Amino acid sequence: MKSVFVLSLFLLFPLCVAQAQGQSQDDQPHIQPRNMPKEEPPPPPKDQPESEQPKGESSSKDSQLNMNGPVKTSGDNSGVSELLPWDPHKAAKDIEVGQFYLKRKNYRAALDRFNEALRYKPNDAEATFYLAATQDKLEFYDQAYQNYNAYLKLLPDGPLSKQAHEAVSRIAPHVQVKLPSQQDAEQAKQLIQQGEDALTRNDFDSAHTSLVKALQILPDDPTANFRLAESLQGLQRLDEARIFYRKYLGLQPSGKMASEARRQIEVINYTIGK
Repeated sequence: MKSVFVLSLFLLFPLCVAQAQGQSQDDQPHIQPRNMPKEEPPPPPKDQPESEQPKGESSSKDSQLNMNGPVKTSGDNSGVSELLPWDPHKAAKDIEVGQFYLKRKNYRAALDRFNEALRYKPNDAEATFYLAATQDKLEFYDQAYQNYNAYLKLLPDGPLSKQAHEAVSRIAPHVQVKLPSQQDAEQAKQLIQQGEDALTRNDFDSAHTSLVKALQILPDDPTANFRLAESLQGLQRLDEARIFYRKYLGLQPSGKMASEARRQIEVINYTIGK
């Protein structure tokens, strides 16, 4: 009996082994190797330019300098055309760079810098002088003449006053004196009146708008400069207000509003420092 049982097991063993070997490997658990090769991203569509980048990604082009330079202004020194937020530090930097260009005879680049300095800090004496010097080199004699004289009004005994006087005498024969037309003068007068009316209502924004327009026509009108200073003071733009009070004093040191201009300058100096 035992021999029959042993013989049966002997015959069944090869059959079981063969069945086990024929079993599909898909029934076994799959183990993923640790270092699977990374899938390559699909290539970009053929119609997409190679330089195009998705939004939010940096590009070397983003850090390139704008070689067109700052926006050009009219070149005058009224201190009221296309004003930028008051920033004497940026103005000083513009003056420094402008002098660098001026020494290297890159007059157009210098012109941009001095104009921009005056937009950050209207009536800055140093920027005004070097703007005049640059305009002089470019033979814009009318503008240079006006700005040399503007410097002398700001700093009659300033460190560059001797050079400014010499330049005025030298280019005077080339200058065509342009007086405002009767129509322009009348328009400026109306704008000054509108500014004064707004000041009586403490509407400093409207006053500022009207007086800026008046000074674009008549930049050396004493009343417009004084009233603009008042509007700026009402808007708490004290640094700018002080500049136009000083300009008024340069135009009319003994004028009827001179004592008030000096008093307000003292008030501003006490409030924000000299």
